[in-house]
Amino acid sequence: MFNKRSFCFWKLLKNRKGFTLTEALVVIGVLAIMITISVPSYISYLPKHRLQTSARQIYDDLQLAKIRAVKDNTDACITFDIVNENYTVFLDADGSSSWNAGDTMIKNTVTLENGVDMTAANACGFNNRGLRTTAQTQVVRLTNPTGLIMRIDVNTAGGISILMSKDNGVTWS
Repeated sequence: MFNKRSFCFWKLLKNRKGFTLTEALVVIGVLAIMITISVPSYISYLPKHRLQTSARQIYDDLQLAKIRAVKDNTDACITFDIVNENYTVFLDADGSSSWNAGDTMIKNTVTLENGVDMTAANACGFNNRGLRTTAQTQVVRLTNPTGLIMRIDVNTAGGISILMSKDNGVTWS
């Protein structure tokens, strides 16, 4: 019969191994362009993310203190150290709103993210019903180098909220 060899392109590709130099350079060039575009965006995102992470951490620890106060049928407090930018969460057995030897430590010296400053903070406490223990307004205010401000408020009923201001504290949302 007819036994002529024909040219089979797919058989040639089947036996090839690896990439050519041109293919590798094209891939590296595309990756370099993508990285060049994305890195500045990521770097400008970091300060806001760190501020939000610190605010959320304080919010979560305030919720933890409130829950532990109800669960253990005692007062729970959070004291803030503005100078060292950290805070402590503890069960306040004697109701003094400050750490004493008889108190139970929940979290000790929790620090904030890098670049986040604590500009204002009042000690915050919850009673065995989850209500705020003092009449003083309890606010924690955090800032970052970009001028963004976040505020964590605790209302009289023990409700906790996070607010943000982009205009140096004039309006909050």
